[in-house]
Amino acid sequence: MVIRLKDAIIDSVDDTETRRLRLLKISSKSDGAALTLELPEALCGALNTSDVVDIVVDSKPIPKSDASKLYIEGTVFKKSDKKGLEVIGSIGGLRFVINIAKATPSQISTFDTEKFYLTIK
Repeated sequence: MVIRLKDAIIDSVDDTETRRLRLLKISSKSDGAALTLELPEALCGALNTSDVVDIVVDSKPIPKSDASKLYIEGTVFKKSDKKGLEVIGSIGGLRFVINIAKATPSQISTFDTEKFYLTIK
C-alpha cells in the first residue's frame, strides 16, 4: 500500500519557534495532497522552496536509492478518513501531517500500521 505524490512542489521552508528546526510545506495539486514536515535544519539543506520532488509513503521499508534527498521512518498518532485522509504522526519526535482530499482505500490502508516510511526524491 503505497502513496506516490509525483511532481509535488515545496511551497515553503520556514523557521520554527524552536531553534534549528524548519517547517516544510509540500503540496501536490494533481493528487490533492498537502504534507507538512518539521525537520532539523541539517536535513533541509537539499530542499528549497519551489523545488519539484517526488514523495513515496509506504507501510513497509522503502528501498533506499542515491536519488533520495531524504529517507524517514515515522510513527502514526492519529488517522482520520471521514473527509479525505488526514494523518498526524511523528518523525523522531517532530511533527508530520499529511492531507489527501480524495484518498483511495489503498492510500488509507498505508497508515493502518503504527509505522510508516517516507522518501523524498
